[in-house]
Order: sequence, then structure tokens, then C-alpha cells
Amino acid sequence: MEESTAAGPDWSKLPSDILTTVLGRLEFPDLFSAADVCASWRSISRALRRLGIYSRPQTPCLFYTTAAAGTRAAELLSLADKKAYRARLPDPPIGERNIVGSSHGWLVTADARSELHLLNPATGEQVALPSVGTIEKVSPVFDPAGNLQRYDLSFYDEDPLPYAVDELRGVLYLKVVLSCDPSMGDCTVVLIHNPYRDISFARIGDEKWHWVPSLPREPPEYSDCIFGNDGVLYAMNRLGGIHRYAIEGSCAVPEMIFKDTSPFSAYNAYIAKTSSGDVLQVWRITKSTSGEQKGIHTTRVDIYKADLDSQQIVHVPTLGDDALFIGHNCTYCLSTKDYPRLLPNHVYFTDDDEYSLMDGHEIRRDVGIFNLEDQCSYAIVSPQPWLNWPTPIWIIPSFNKIQK
Repeated sequence: MEESTAAGPDWSKLPSDILTTVLGRLEFPDLFSAADVCASWRSISRALRRLGIYSRPQTPCLFYTTAAAGTRAAELLSLADKKAYRARLPDPPIGERNIVGSSHGWLVTADARSELHLLNPATGEQVALPSVGTIEKVSPVFDPAGNLQRYDLSFYDEDPLPYAVDELRGVLYLKVVLSCDPSMGDCTVVLIHNPYRDISFARIGDEKWHWVPSLPREPPEYSDCIFGNDGVLYAMNRLGGIHRYAIEGSCAVPEMIFKDTSPFSAYNAYIAKTSSGDVLQVWRITKSTSGEQKGIHTTRVDIYKADLDSQQIVHVPTLGDDALFIGHNCTYCLSTKDYPRLLPNHVYFTDDDEYSLMDGHEIRRDVGIFNLEDQCSYAIVSPQPWLNWPTPIWIIPSFNKIQK
């Protein structure tokens, strides 16, 4: 007697509300794969992205450009599945911009006129930020016909230095972080910039940047900043001092909450919070190399807990289950219990060295993963597919859309 073959389940018959719930909880590579199952799955997965209601927290990706993609597209290398996904992006061409920040799924880029834009590579949305000419110490200079000729940048008591329109961005902008996803509304953008690593901020929709006067110690020399869960800005200087800024209206009131701890100024220092809430100071040690591998290379990462009560730092030999991301991105720790495809006790880094980025666009970029246990770094993928410019950066994709 011939055996009967039981028919498999018809997944296309799943109720749309259940299917929407299931697909909405997938990592985006899995969501894209699900779209190939059948027409109904494809329709719902596209709708989730098109309507901006796909809000599942994503595993970080490495954003970079390639020669094959051209100047108007970029790729996202997902750490969830180690595959690259191409994104077409709006003008001005991404290959002609500087990338100076990444927060909440949005990049911060500077175009050829040194103007800043927020760009969401997952949705293609773009938002212009206040003009560079409104930043403290920056003065636009026009020719007799009223055309922008150059910018002058003042270094306090020194004479202003002239910069070409496209040259200023490489000197002025150091790092930009956001207080939240702009799609959620009331987003504050904080900029660490020259001269002397000052801080300015603006809310989306503002017409100008608001300069933040520092504490009496001059110059401020900030290396990094993050927003706390309380919405307050925490900025760390290159000596390890931490200042808290409560931003209200067009003003920000500073308060020193942690004294300077380092005997020397660090070029690559970061502030972060662990998944358990500890405040970390991260010190990245690099060396310069020449030849075909010319550039800056990370050789060590030292991590300390900032004990605010004792005003002392305590060496942290391990991150436990956390993974740390440093570079031009907003510095953050993620628990590998929540993001199981990340490596615990590892530091994911990209190149943000101020001076090597100024020196040229052909220098090989410092991108990799550092193992805190054996104190060794290694490549994310080999051979590296990315161009050296714009410099690659970490981003956590966001499919939320700004509500018009």
C-alpha cells in the first residue's frame, strides 16, 4: 500500500496581524529573507519598512562606501549575518561627504560646502542642520558679487585662519551625537568642534548653533560625549574630566561631576555606559605605520570605571557580556545577551583619528575588533571591501520614519 504524503503547512495563509507581529521582531536581514517566501510575506515586509513601523532593535552594522557601489550608494555590513546590503542614498553623493557622527540609526555628514546633514541610510530620509556659518568662531567671507568665497576660523586670541569652503569641514568637525532618534521628535544635536574641541548644540529645526561656554578651565578639549537616560549631556575632556550639561532652550549649564584623572591629554578617549549602568572611560592606544599599510593602527584598549563617589578611576579588565563600539559613532555598550551575534568582551572600532583623517583620503583606515582577553585585534572581514574615504562608521539601523 502506498504511503500518503502529508501536505506541509501553507505559510501564506497566516493571518496578516500575526504575520506582521512575527516579521516585526526579526533582524532586518531575516526580514529581507522572509520577503522571498511568498507574495503575502513580501507585501507585509515591504509595508513594515515603507510605513516606518518596523522598530525592532537592530544589531550594529558597518557603514562604508565601495568603488562598485559608486558615489551615490553605500553598503551596510551586518554583524548579524556577516553579509553586506546596498543602500541608494540621496544627493549630495555620499562618496563626496565627510562622515562625522552616527546616532540612533542616523549618520551625520558634511557636504562639499561644509554644511551638515542628518541621513538615515535605512529609510533614505535626510534633514539639513543649521548652517556652518552660525557656529561660534566661524565667519563666512563673501566676494563682491555675494558668492561664498571662504570661511575664517578664529582660535580665540589668535588671528583667524582662512579655509576653502570644502576644506573647513575637515578641520572644524570632530564628532556629532544625537539625543534620540529624530523620528521620535525633539531631537538635540551636539557637536564637538574646533577651535579647541568646543561644544555647540542645536535642535532639529533651529536656525543656528548654540555655543556652550565651558567651565573656567580653558580650553575645554572635549574628546567625547553621550546623553544619559535622563536626557542630560555628559561630556568628557581629554584628561578624563566629566562635565554634565543640562540643556534648556538655547543655554546649557555646566557642572563638573568627575575631576581630571589623566596626567596627559589623550587623542582617542571615549565615555560610555555599560548595560548595567556603570560609567566607563575608554582609552585607545594607537601607533603609526608606513608603507602599504600606512595609517593609524589600534594596539591596545584600556577601560576604566569612573567612580563618581570616590572621584577615582578603577581599571576594568573585562566587559563581561558586553560589547563596546567606538569611533565616530556615539559610543555605546551592548549586552550580548540581547544581541547574541556580537562577541562579548570585545571592542568594535573604526578610525576617528583627528590628524590622520586630515592628512589624506588614501590612508588605510583603522577598522577591526579588539579582544580584551588576549589583547589582540583582527579584521572584521578580509579582504576589506571598503574605500578609505569616507571613513567607515558603526551604525545601528533604524527603520522609523519622521512623521510629516
